[in-house]
Amino acid sequence: MPKLKFLPYQKEWINFDGRFALSEKSRRTGITYAEAYRMTRRHAAGLVKGKKSWFSSADISAGEEYIDYVEYFSKVLNIGAKYVGEVVIDKDDDVTAHRVRFANGNEANAISSNPRRFRSKGGDITLDEFAHHQEQEKMYTAAKPSIMWGNHVRIISTHNSDASYYNFLITEIKKGAEGTMKNWKLFKITIDDAIKQGLVDTILGHKATKEEVANFLEDAFSGMTQEAIDEEFYCIPRSSSNSHLLSYELINPIERDNILDELLLNITGDLFVGMDIGRKNNPSVIWVNEKLGEMLYARRVARLKNMPYSDQREILYGVLSHKNFRRACIDATGIGNQLAEEAQKAYGALRVEPVMFTSKVKEDLASTTYIMVEGRKVLIPRDKVVRDDLYSVKAVTTSAGNVRYEADQEKDGAHADHFWAFALANYAAKTNTGPLIITSGGRRKMESVLSKY
Repeated sequence: MPKLKFLPYQKEWINFDGRFALSEKSRRTGITYAEAYRMTRRHAAGLVKGKKSWFSSADISAGEEYIDYVEYFSKVLNIGAKYVGEVVIDKDDDVTAHRVRFANGNEANAISSNPRRFRSKGGDITLDEFAHHQEQEKMYTAAKPSIMWGNHVRIISTHNSDASYYNFLITEIKKGAEGTMKNWKLFKITIDDAIKQGLVDTILGHKATKEEVANFLEDAFSGMTQEAIDEEFYCIPRSSSNSHLLSYELINPIERDNILDELLLNITGDLFVGMDIGRKNNPSVIWVNEKLGEMLYARRVARLKNMPYSDQREILYGVLSHKNFRRACIDATGIGNQLAEEAQKAYGALRVEPVMFTSKVKEDLASTTYIMVEGRKVLIPRDKVVRDDLYSVKAVTTSAGNVRYEADQEKDGAHADHFWAFALANYAAKTNTGPLIITSGGRRKMESVLSKY
């Protein structure tokens, strides 16, 4: 028989002997697999009160997979057990379960996630992918009798928004003695945690190189938004609020490939510039739009991180010196004030406007950008960093009823920097009155009664 191998975080889950545990996990890290082994051992040792265990997942196929694991582990451990198939639990309610029966009389059952069918089932309880059950609170309530009679209860899941009952349970556990679940232990395993402890090595069958790990993550994340990646793989529940100013449904239609002209060599239309000045770890971003007809085309997006302000000034002035440059709006809040004022002095007050980020100004910038994006009057590069940064801005209503625009700080230091540079460039185009045109009339003649005096 094959030798069983578990990763450190799986062993920790298996060997925890407390009655109550909740796993906050990344997808496909093998916690359900480890739980099947843990339960098989408990049944074999006769430790399950009532001799029955009940496993319920968000869909019945996951329950069938769990029972397959139990049957497999019983064979590996040379424990007398037999899969007896799908059995009727309750004729009146048409409740069935997939069951493995052990030689000592114990039974492992996998049933549906319907709370009504789950009631009155004494024994150890495992609620798998709990956040994806339709009626989480009722499922938890149905497990209460097992909690009261001394059985073990395990909850396992990835997140499914911050408004889920599952997330509420996690919040209560984290409160410790101050919360309502002080006897529960919380386990957390992100995809990075799992990789550090050997997940990719186990999958590949050898010590993974950095390139192999990067390829593994790229395949795992392909086609997913950052918000989905955070929730599915990093245990960060997505916001239940629909407060994002620009949804992906609005952003995706305005994305284009090969739209940038980094050297601005092929520009025929007017150029409008926005610059968000970085603070501390945040990058500065220069966004350049070209106006052709009624459309704005992103031509350059310069991300300047950890760059001296003298170097940032040189790059900015290179753009402002372009023969087609018409107008720029530059963030003059805090440390950006000096750079904005210097640029205004160098290129004129009619062409460079320092912008102080007050609540009212941010609202104007956000509103202008929303209208342009919704109307598809602006096109942007197809770039994941830009896309997620634009999506990150949320409209948050304060207790006073005012709307505040904010974004979470990202891991790389980004803080909606692309969004605000983008918004400033859009605003520069909106407020532009066109280039100054100076004309001269003919020589003025004095037509008055005093002309001969």
